[in-house]
Amino acid sequence: MYSEDFVKNILEEINAFNIDDIPNIDLYMDQVTTYLNDKFAATKRRDDDKLMTKTMINNYAKSRLLPSPEKKKYTKDHIMVLIMIFFFKNVLSINDVTKLLTPMLKTYFHNEEIPLENIINDFLNYAKKCDLSESILKEVNDSAKIFDKTDVQDKDYLQTVGLITMLSYDTFVRKILIEKLIDSLPDLDKHDSE
Repeated sequence: MYSEDFVKNILEEINAFNIDDIPNIDLYMDQVTTYLNDKFAATKRRDDDKLMTKTMINNYAKSRLLPSPEKKKYTKDHIMVLIMIFFFKNVLSINDVTKLLTPMLKTYFHNEEIPLENIINDFLNYAKKCDLSESILKEVNDSAKIFDKTDVQDKDYLQTVGLITMLSYDTFVRKILIEKLIDSLPDLDKHDSE
């Protein structure tokens, strides 16, 4: 059903993102959606999945999660914010994403002194240094042993369900921790009204 190589290939495709790949020129909406959908094509579950659409981007701008484009063009900072939204929205609610990103954007979006790119590069470097691949591959190898001593016909299937169970439990615990951390952040509404 799966192999260590199968999992390694998926992890390599996901980890291939580099901030230097983002164009240094301003892009129109169609160029932004094409870039993002091409860049993260490996994360699609199905070929016809849309990762980022014009409607999504417009909604992020209307809700002020994404700063408005400049003369209908999106800067490198805009694209970095959209990438962060893309990663977070798959795990968190948009309200949580807003609470998480808004203070950072107020301070670093188009900040020449401390550019948003530097902040995001620090996040990416830390994530790469943490290398989740090792712990995930350990779970892959451990799940392959779950039914070693059990005589069942559908061992491959049950081992795959075992891996999915382990990964789901890990994700569940991490999601709860993430939500508790977000809840511990200062409340923007109270902060803005002061």
